[in-house]
Amino acid sequence: MSIVAKLEPLGLEYVSGMLKSIDIPCDIHDEFHMPRFFRYKRLIDRIIKGGYSHIGFHVNANTVDYCIDTAARLRQDLPHVKILVGGPEVEHNYKDFCNDCIDYIFYENGLVSVERVFKSGFDTKVLEEATGIGFKDVHGKWILNEKGPPICQYHVKPDRSHFYKTIKSNFIIGKGSFAIAKASFSCPYRCSFCYCTKMNSGLYTEMDLDLVIEDIKSINHQRIWFVDDDFLVNKERVLQFCKKIREQGIKKQFMIYGRADNVVKCKDILSILYDAGVRDVLVGLEAINDNFLQDYNKETTKKVNEDAIRVLRDNKIVCNGLFVVSHNSTRQDFKDLITFIKNNRLLWVVFGIFTPYKGSDAYDEYNQRLVKFRSKRLDGIHITIKPQHMTSLMFLVRFYMLYVKTYSKLYLRIFRKNAYVTQNNKWW
Repeated sequence: MSIVAKLEPLGLEYVSGMLKSIDIPCDIHDEFHMPRFFRYKRLIDRIIKGGYSHIGFHVNANTVDYCIDTAARLRQDLPHVKILVGGPEVEHNYKDFCNDCIDYIFYENGLVSVERVFKSGFDTKVLEEATGIGFKDVHGKWILNEKGPPICQYHVKPDRSHFYKTIKSNFIIGKGSFAIAKASFSCPYRCSFCYCTKMNSGLYTEMDLDLVIEDIKSINHQRIWFVDDDFLVNKERVLQFCKKIREQGIKKQFMIYGRADNVVKCKDILSILYDAGVRDVLVGLEAINDNFLQDYNKETTKKVNEDAIRVLRDNKIVCNGLFVVSHNSTRQDFKDLITFIKNNRLLWVVFGIFTPYKGSDAYDEYNQRLVKFRSKRLDGIHITIKPQHMTSLMFLVRFYMLYVKTYSKLYLRIFRKNAYVTQNNKWW
């Protein structure tokens, strides 16, 4: 990840904002913006120098083992330090973190309950009443409280001081640096490979647009990436967003996610989105084969994907095509994917190998067929289900050749400074 992008840790910045609002000093230790060597020494030196009493890990699917292993080392070297875990992986699979080296598990939807615990100094009575928090009783037995209700906004603002401090190393390859923003929670769709749809207790909610606009205005950066799973769910809301951007004279560049079918549904307002500053839409095309799309429960078709690419290009918005490569792919499927990309003049593409993340519907379907299913391999570039039509080696060769065949063109266009010229009739 750090090779192609180094991004703002928005989740941790909300936690930092919450802690500082109740006068608890804290800092973010972001390894993405640091060298890979001497990680543990650097971390433990910082803990000792800062005199920290509590250390929290923000856990993603591909960092589970690293976080637990590091927590175990810290428990041995600094037994007085309390260790906390949270983040998307913990929210879904919090029972996996009932470990001797961990003291508290935070899997609540929002931060209100967490704030109460910190304000009380981790008082036992408050812990017992808090929602979405796991802790140990006096006998060392884990108590796992029920989650609270879904949320539609955070009650605090993110502390972006870390972003501004590391902005020189913040980037998305070929695009520059981006601040991260959020305008909704969860996703109303049910793609089988994605567990984002189960965030916020599985309920899609939208933040108040005035709060979203206020956040945008407060960000001292020109490029903003909305990481909502689909910014285009509510067409009327999108129009209201554009109207507020225009009325308040906000001149910034936006990148958003959008499903192919919602892109098509919004085709008549794409020019308005462009005028509001939207220059990139990351579209989960996923596959060019209707059978694969059905397997993924995507509820779209190859034709819808093609229409989405076309209408974005016609409105001068860059379509960033995201593809999930199935373990059922044949040699011909790989060839057809490259042909599809060329025929549709897609320049910006990202490929990931189908991975059934724990907590997703796909995991329930494939958990008996998983191979070498370790957290560090859950990054979309490792095989976790044995390919059906070729050896694992040949599958990986063909997978990496997708990048060779497409990114050579992308880098050339970036060098020529015309990678955002959507009206270019040639793939080059």
